[in-house]
Amino acid sequence: MRYLSKLAAGLAAALLSLTANAQTLVVGDQSYNAQAVMEAAGVLDDLPYTLEWKQFTAGSPVAEALNVGSLDIGLLGDAPVLFLGALGAPIKVIAVSRQNLDGVAILVAKDSPIKSLADLAGKRAAIWKGSWSQQLLLTALDKAGVQRDALELRYLSALDASHALEGGSVDVIATWEPYVTQQERQGARVLATAQGLIPAQSFIAANASAVDAKRAPISDFLQRLKKARDWARQAPANTDAYADAWAKRTRADAEIARAWFARARTTVEPVTAQSPVEAQKTVDFFAGQGLVKSFPAASLFDDSFAASLQPAVATKQP
Repeated sequence: MRYLSKLAAGLAAALLSLTANAQTLVVGDQSYNAQAVMEAAGVLDDLPYTLEWKQFTAGSPVAEALNVGSLDIGLLGDAPVLFLGALGAPIKVIAVSRQNLDGVAILVAKDSPIKSLADLAGKRAAIWKGSWSQQLLLTALDKAGVQRDALELRYLSALDASHALEGGSVDVIATWEPYVTQQERQGARVLATAQGLIPAQSFIAANASAVDAKRAPISDFLQRLKKARDWARQAPANTDAYADAWAKRTRADAEIARAWFARARTTVEPVTAQSPVEAQKTVDFFAGQGLVKSFPAASLFDDSFAASLQPAVATKQP
């Protein structure tokens, strides 16, 4: 009986491998971030399916590509997924990626007289509408008791906001990596971070039709991505290797990348009961800004891949 059970299990695994091998998994990445860590960790060997990468420079195009079905899965921040989810887009969040929230921050120039959030009244701030920067700055102002309309808000991309801070045309910016690390290297001071203020989750999302049609390759990809992220956090040398690989891919400053990735310590985690609770905070915030209609964020989450991201548990053999 034990032999037949093992034989059946082996046949099932072989069939699963053959099914996956006949498929192509199309993954939307941002600026080679996931591809670089997976290549550096050596987890892309012997794939039982064809992996096709598509690179993007921002999260919104990733979400749009998921919406129209040109991607099977995509890696992006929470807001683009939630915005399209409010419109009924066929997108499911199948895993969550987290980073050190110190990498999402409110900064002022090194010589600025601004010492605290309370000093921001009457100042010029650069944020990007519909993003972590808007959510962070306005949430921080609320907590500090500063009226939102006491600031002059300028809507700039993260890159343009950094240039504006350097040039003195704005007094404060709310931004994310690698701009936080870049600004700190130039002496900028942090007034507040996302810690305790906003969730700043990132998602691994899938087109709804791919969830079942490509379940085997998606599950395998998630396991490999988690393995790569775990590897990058295991030792400083691994983090540096990842940073160097990413910098080579993007022609970016390797030292900035090393500092950024060392702080970020990015993880890949299964969807939990808390994931949609935190997402609802983001939905409610942007609904309050009139940027999205309120809806139950939990409707976007699919926890059926959670088992793929759990640590292996050793079992005693009979």
